[in-house]
Amino acid sequence: MLKDHLAEANELFRSGFNCSQAIVAVFSEEYGFPAETAIRMAYPFGRGMGGCGCTCGALTGAMMVIGMKYGVAGQPEMKSGAAGQPEMKYGAAGQDETDNKKLAREKTRRLIEFFENEHGTTLCNDLTGLDQRKLNGPELMAMLPHFHSRCQKFLETVVTFLEEEL
Repeated sequence: MLKDHLAEANELFRSGFNCSQAIVAVFSEEYGFPAETAIRMAYPFGRGMGGCGCTCGALTGAMMVIGMKYGVAGQPEMKSGAAGQPEMKYGAAGQDETDNKKLAREKTRRLIEFFENEHGTTLCNDLTGLDQRKLNGPELMAMLPHFHSRCQKFLETVVTFLEEEL
């Protein structure tokens, strides 16, 4: 049975996880990361990076998913390449992860472009029509229905991209 990433992400989002957490949680185990670890890691990215209204949390969550699949963890090492040109190699035991590094950057750039084409911006404040820095405590709780209805389309955009591209 195929996993319904969007339904799961929406369910997590409506149950109290932020947008970034919802995205990483539904993809994390597919890429070898425990969901709890991914959820904790993604927490600060919700509501536009720490509640500042900057880059959309669903978008940053999707970037983390790209990193889960294509991220480079090894230390870079300079090697002599073709015609004596220096090239960087990544990974343990000489494993070349240069292709993954390029794929991660390419997919991230395409994701941002896809998101901007769909919504006109990547900024949470502009997407939600709210100044995130001014929302705390009771004001934030009162706005949850607004986020739940407004942000669903941003979750859908990044899930669609991830399902098609990864």
